[in-house]
Amino acid sequence: MARIIVTSALAGDGKSVAAAGIASVLRASGATVRAVRIADGDGAAADAVQLSRLQGVRGGGAVAAAEIADDADWTVVEAARESVEAARREGDRVILVARHGEADDDTLGGAISALAPDGVLVNGVPRNGEAAAAQRVAALGGTLLAAVPQDRLLASPLVSQIAEAVAGELSGDEALFGEASRDLVVGPVSAHEGMDYFRKYPDKTVVSRHDRIDIALGALDYEPLCLVLCGGEPTLPYVAQRAERESFALIVTGLETVEAVAAIGPLYGAGPFSGERKLGAAAALVGGSLPENALNFG
Repeated sequence: MARIIVTSALAGDGKSVAAAGIASVLRASGATVRAVRIADGDGAAADAVQLSRLQGVRGGGAVAAAEIADDADWTVVEAARESVEAARREGDRVILVARHGEADDDTLGGAISALAPDGVLVNGVPRNGEAAAAQRVAALGGTLLAAVPQDRLLASPLVSQIAEAVAGELSGDEALFGEASRDLVVGPVSAHEGMDYFRKYPDKTVVSRHDRIDIALGALDYEPLCLVLCGGEPTLPYVAQRAERESFALIVTGLETVEAVAAIGPLYGAGPFSGERKLGAAAALVGGSLPENALNFG
């Protein structure tokens, strides 16, 4: 039985994404895995819920350090930096997560010096930025475990957050209210132009005028996660009727399209790590970024 403690240089650096991805990689290797969150902050319970959704991984909730069960081949422990020493036992591995461009050298270097992590996972790395990330970590006394690329889905807001931001009425598939889509797409001028336009973005939230039913119905043919209708109630009932029987979320807001987009825009980059879609993205991103046998710590 072995444990990996996943922590971060700063809050919001993506330790939940890393913990979920690492647990998924270990489970895919055939090992039994438990994933838990140390109860050390306001977001701990939500993080624990997300970890408990991992397929084939045993959840553990938000627990005190002394309550972590040792009943799996691997236990992945997510913890705030201040909680690492209380949770750490002899033989535990520690992975430090740092979001690209967030922590300054003093903060990241101090975390590396204090925790002596087995590896540093840099999250949100831009294209072709792996070498620079490795050089920076090495210069600060650490070893790069993985450079996880930027991902729009992980940075995107949840449908419920969008509804709140535009003061909109939310309906449709309730299972999607806590999910996010990769792209925000503004409806085009004509429905004919929309056919190729919507096809280009397979995972999307569409924003359009309430009185352009042709645009809304055209968007629905390409299965958006969410449709935001601006300027008031739809002039015809077709869209609301489809929302009752199809799998998409519908938001109706009195804001005009430009106002709605302006309200939604600031939500990107700070979307919480929540929902099945983000969970799957984390597993794929971290799994694809870890070198073979990276977690053997040999």
